[in-house]
Amino acid sequence: MKEDILEEFQVYEVGFHLLPTVPEENLEAVVTNLQSLITKDGGTIISEEFPKMRPLAYDIKKRIDIKHVTFSKAYFGWIKFEATSDLVGKINDGFKTAENVLRFIIVKTVRENTMQLVKTPISKRDENREEKSIPTVEKPSVKKVEISDDELDKSIDQLVTDQIL
Repeated sequence: MKEDILEEFQVYEVGFHLLPTVPEENLEAVVTNLQSLITKDGGTIISEEFPKMRPLAYDIKKRIDIKHVTFSKAYFGWIKFEATSDLVGKINDGFKTAENVLRFIIVKTVRENTMQLVKTPISKRDENREEKSIPTVEKPSVKKVEISDDELDKSIDQLVTDQIL
């Protein structure tokens, strides 16, 4: 007798960079194709962030046709989804072959914390800070004294002989 083993669904998140050469009007269609990689075989999308153009921390090279092209910016987005481990393998293969994906990563995660935190812009944070006054320290005045080369040599010799003794 054969036992049917139901594989458990787990929560994953895929973060991806899309090529900056994708026109903004085609971006929605590209994202829809990526979503279909997840949903066509039974995956369920939990949450997502639509890709936005961002500078990359370092340049990434991708082979396009017969040339290696270097990119310094890309559209970044993410999708949190629920799927089986077998399905994640298929999703991984689909992202690898997607022509508009520059780079991606799939990680196992938890369902919680799917809400995005609202970030306060730095300029507003600076306005809310109390200004702290830093006390100024007066530098002691230094008097410059002209010394001849002979006097300088004598004082150096004196210091050296004092150190040796």
